[in-house]
Amino acid sequence: MSIRNTKKSTTKQVTTPGVDYKLARSDIFYFLQFINYESELYKLPSTLTSRPNLIFYTENAVNKIILDYSSANSSDKIYLKSFFAGLNQTNGITLSSGSYLEEAKGLEADLSSNITFSEFKNDYLFGVVNSTTNKNVSSDLYTADYFIDTPQLSSSVALGQNITTKKTALISPIIGGNSLYGLGVYPGDVIELVNSNSENTGQRFEVSECLVLNNKQILVLKQDAVSENLTGSASIVNLYLKQLGLLSVTLNLTDTNLGCCLKGNMKSLNNTKYQCQLRAGTFVTTC
Repeated sequence: MSIRNTKKSTTKQVTTPGVDYKLARSDIFYFLQFINYESELYKLPSTLTSRPNLIFYTENAVNKIILDYSSANSSDKIYLKSFFAGLNQTNGITLSSGSYLEEAKGLEADLSSNITFSEFKNDYLFGVVNSTTNKNVSSDLYTADYFIDTPQLSSSVALGQNITTKKTALISPIIGGNSLYGLGVYPGDVIELVNSNSENTGQRFEVSECLVLNNKQILVLKQDAVSENLTGSASIVNLYLKQLGLLSVTLNLTDTNLGCCLKGNMKSLNNTKYQCQLRAGTFVTTC
């Protein structure tokens, strides 16, 4: 049964006058949700997959730390931004799984720490060190490559509680045979949902980002949508593309021959030959 918001949608169509959008793909989904992804998706803890560089230093007789996540993957960066949006300078953070071994330098440590949060800026976490399990006195710099496991961050503060921004996303769990990413959707494409139980039915939304987090596929939308849970209710998702190339193939919504669309440095996966022609790319069976 669908559980949905009864607020009426004010979303506008996003197609631009003079730009020709073509229906490219369509599929049925039973596990869709529209959410404000910055305030809802990140309330549950996530397992980080990126390892930071750590720097310990002393300033005005206070022991401090910097965790450098500038090389983290995009999903971890988004999660961390949301995680720290719920903290202020009195909140504590626990860094766990901090075992470190750099054999060439004979450098071994356990950098698991209790930290007081100071600031998160440009993918860098700044904090005050309250305690560290076993820091090696011979070094203040620890590089990401030598952590035995991936350090994890946690806090007693409810994640996302201070988030005030709103970004709507269409999300689906990674289960079953069909998937949102299986439609071959990429940023700049337009999606339309058709479901008589949905407040968003018939609306078209441009996709700004495609993410995977917490075992969910996420399409971040440029326009606001009504938050609603459509799990259990059949939803048709139509994918529209701007027509950039000349078409010599006719649209076939049952085409299951998927491949890779090459255009410059861009590789679009899970595309049909028709999709690829719309993108003005070259269709190949494998990337």
